[in-house]
Amino acid sequence: MSRTVAEPHVAEEGVAFTVEVGFTDRECLVSRNALAHLRRVKGGPIDPMATYRTFEDQIHGVARRLVVAGVSGSPLVLGAAYFV
Repeated sequence: MSRTVAEPHVAEEGVAFTVEVGFTDRECLVSRNALAHLRRVKGGPIDPMATYRTFEDQIHGVARRLVVAGVSGSPLVLGAAYFV
């Protein structure tokens, strides 16, 4: 049985994406503020999706840690504070 995971996409509030933790998929959103913070601190493209792609591994790592820690929210919103 195959399953479909939505591709990351730009939303009004940031970039929406899905992470898999264990056998569960969790909808997440990295805020525009967090993307701007990553871009300022580490350099990178101005476009939100390009910034997401540049820092995708780091963003997904933070999201997975938050899911494992039991942080609630649907979607799980990753703000700039998670990347300091």
